[in-house]
Amino acid sequence: MLALGQDSAHVSQPALLHFLRTVGVSIGTGTLARLLLDTRGRWDSEADAIHQTGLASVNWVATDQTSTRVDGQNVVCHVVGNTLFTSYHTRPGGTRQDVLAVLWGQEPVFRLNDEALNSLATTSLPPSLHKRLVLALPWNTELTGVELRAQLTAAGITLGRQQQQVSDALAVAAYHAQTQAPIVAWLLSDDATVYDHLSAGHGLCWVHDWRHYAKLRPMLACHQRLLDAYRTDYWALYRALLAYRQAPTAEERARLIEAFATLIARETGYAALDARISKTADKRTQLLAVLELPDVPLHNNAMELAARRRVRKRDVSFGPQSRAGVRAWDTFQTLAATAAKLSVGLFHYLRDRLMKPDTTSSLAERIVERSRLAQQPTG
Repeated sequence: MLALGQDSAHVSQPALLHFLRTVGVSIGTGTLARLLLDTRGRWDSEADAIHQTGLASVNWVATDQTSTRVDGQNVVCHVVGNTLFTSYHTRPGGTRQDVLAVLWGQEPVFRLNDEALNSLATTSLPPSLHKRLVLALPWNTELTGVELRAQLTAAGITLGRQQQQVSDALAVAAYHAQTQAPIVAWLLSDDATVYDHLSAGHGLCWVHDWRHYAKLRPMLACHQRLLDAYRTDYWALYRALLAYRQAPTAEERARLIEAFATLIARETGYAALDARISKTADKRTQLLAVLELPDVPLHNNAMELAARRRVRKRDVSFGPQSRAGVRAWDTFQTLAATAAKLSVGLFHYLRDRLMKPDTTSSLAERIVERSRLAQQPTG
């Protein structure tokens, strides 16, 4: 299934074949299948270039994930993007290392260094196991998963329930230490813990945060009034932060910090609401990311919509039946979504890239150009 536009043509392969023939394209069923499966890897390479170029285009990206089934097995589709691109990546799961693999563009490797040690120090890892790991693993050296397991086995270390904590810390440290792929400076997401500690800056979605308040079901009229009043002030602050993005100043930044402090310091006497406010208070830094980087959006709606496009695709076709099929899904959804963001007609783009590739800029090249123009000073 190929989307010819961002929303308008999520169709099955027979319907796509009919469409192409209707507009005058002479193409056979087998040719279309080979085109979609991308047996030569041409479009797959273009999708990879979009992802890597997009990550380097601006200093923030947003991400979300949704379920997909491949040949009857549950897997997870990760979407990543910003104002210039959206890319799709289907992975076995939705863990922190799966997210890291998407941002990195490869399977994670592992490294014991100062960052990893600092991260492990914040976990529940026993001090004795901490010391054994330092003795067992080579310092500041990349290890594959196989090599890491071999080192631990040779040292007689069985991690058990600590496996995830250790491997996450070592993988994130290795990602930050490498120089081959762009490292995400700011990540925008919902508040799932799998997104923590992957980037220097982390912004959270205000819409996701409010959904927890929306689940409150006050039975007393006085509690409903308290919730209504808090809702009014919550979204008033949100609108003020939106205005700050357009014209940031030091004075307004200080005022908004104080306004947020006042909002989260409120004690209403409605226990469920007060408990929810305390959780928002814990996310102060992430919810106010826009004050550090005004380019970061206050919500993650764009990635939620991108994830829903995978859901619609899934509803039409139920799911790919092979790894080649899921690669085609990821590739062409990446091309379609990115073309829409760049205001490029996908059908004409694919045709021109096939017929006159030397004179048709790739989507990755267009991302580079848009990013360059955006960084030029104005006025």
